[in-house]
Amino acid sequence: MENSIGVVQNAADVLQKNYIDGFSLNKSVSSVTVINIPFIGSYPRRYKKPYYSPKVDFHSFPGYEVFEYPFLNISVIKNISRLYSSFKSVLNKFNNHSKFNEDENLVLVCYSMHLPFLLACYFLKISKKKFKLCVIVPDLPEFMAVRHGMEKLIYNSIARISYGIVSRADCVVAITSQMLLKISEKGGVVIEGIASISPQQGSINPQQVSNIKERFFFYSGTLDSRYGIRELIDEFEFSGINDIELRICGEGDMKDYAIEASKRNKNIRYLGQIDRDEVLNLQRKALVLINPRKNSSEFTKYSFPSKIIEYMSSGTPVLMYRIDGVPEEYFDYCYVIDEGRGGLSNALKKISLLNSEILEQKGFKAQKFICERKNPIVQVEKIVDFMKGKF
Repeated sequence: MENSIGVVQNAADVLQKNYIDGFSLNKSVSSVTVINIPFIGSYPRRYKKPYYSPKVDFHSFPGYEVFEYPFLNISVIKNISRLYSSFKSVLNKFNNHSKFNEDENLVLVCYSMHLPFLLACYFLKISKKKFKLCVIVPDLPEFMAVRHGMEKLIYNSIARISYGIVSRADCVVAITSQMLLKISEKGGVVIEGIASISPQQGSINPQQVSNIKERFFFYSGTLDSRYGIRELIDEFEFSGINDIELRICGEGDMKDYAIEASKRNKNIRYLGQIDRDEVLNLQRKALVLINPRKNSSEFTKYSFPSKIIEYMSSGTPVLMYRIDGVPEEYFDYCYVIDEGRGGLSNALKKISLLNSEILEQKGFKAQKFICERKNPIVQVEKIVDFMKGKF
């Protein structure tokens, strides 16, 4: 956090930990070993140091253990270094660990379509036949950022290699059914997201939600123009609501627009990129949490906004558009924005007139739904059941 410049991948970090919790709590899984080579920006544009070295190289937790590995973090060279660290670290664990005997079923789980990880896993799958490979795909590479010219050509070539490896995996975990059809002919599992059970990741017991709310709407996450941040600010101003604030936190290409809006409108506050604990606290205190992403781009059918589960876990009601990547069951537990001109501003005005009891009940029902049906044990069980069939 101290050395990162710009966006920090908090959502990816939380989802990974939720998967680890799910595997470690599953009764069919005898042991979980985690190789951690963290997602950070490259030096010098997005990270202050050219070499990443963990302060602690081993952690032991109930149900799993984590091994941390260093890598050279200079642009371009970084991916070669991460490939080497990935392959070497998993191979060492395989060769040196007594639990990896000939009678044991081994599943190598690769988180994300990150080419260094995919290549390392594929090389291991070829050299060690007993491995079954499972790839979790939270994002498709072509939709992770907007690229142009030569950069786009390079990334498209990388994406083709990544797709080729994923298609050879024994199990693919996608976040939407449309994504699964696109990346795997062998089939797999759809898991749109996982709620946290760890207090550090923002889980709350439904009975412990605070009734003390403050008069502000809240957005937390990446300030990407594709996610509707400009529209959120414009529609809030157009609504004419003057007794409720709009608070925004995060980093991205709409940061300057948010800063300018906060200068001209005293009811808009840009908080910058703040500590995760503070974000979770603000989510619990807010009147309503907003996801302004519209269903207007192709990537929405391959995307489930992770903030929806995080938002609903807070016990605060959620306002969002109906988008293709979100399963229909979620819309029973949130306020839905009508498509079309003025839909968001009208929704904000309607919500501003609702009493606190109605809002509280909406938030409570959403939180109960998430805690009971989207927790790590329930979600990861789907992967384990699929892999049992493979063995």
